[in-house]
This record gives sequence, C-alpha cells and structure tokens, in this order.
Amino acid sequence: MQQLQAKSGSGVVTIPKAKLRQDDILDDGEIPDGQSVAVDRIGRRSYVVRFPENGDLPELSECESIRRVAAELALANGPNQRGQLAD
Repeated sequence: MQQLQAKSGSGVVTIPKAKLRQDDILDDGEIPDGQSVAVDRIGRRSYVVRFPENGDLPELSECESIRRVAAELALANGPNQRGQLAD
C-alpha cells in the first residue's frame, strides 16, 4: 500500500512504471509529456484513474473494468437482492 502525499494543496499517489508499462502508457520507458489523466470519484474513499487512448475517454459506465465489477456484484447479490449503491 502507498502513502498519500501532499503536493501543491492536492493529494498525490504514484503509479509504478511497471504498471504503466503493462498498459503501453510509457514512451521509450518514460512518461510522455502532457499525458492526460482522468480521476473519477465513484464513492466514499474510492476513485478510478483512467488514461485516454488516442484522445478517447469513454463514459465511466462504458468502461470494461467497471462493467465487469458491476456484473460480479449483480451475480453475487442474486436476482432478488439489491446491492448497496455507491455514495
């Protein structure tokens, strides 16, 4: 687990280069200048960090990983149970 760091009045968390490399975000092993990042708050103490691909950033509800988690929750809760919604 990492520590939240303070920088210019904001909280900062780093992403290891190995993780960025897995998603082809690095350019010759370095972070590209001007790389855009979207941070969405999805609930209490929960955030999603996304990097646009070719300038495209789909709606959060259209993201494969978000849909997968939603489907897993729906299956775990069963057809007659209601899951707890995010704040």
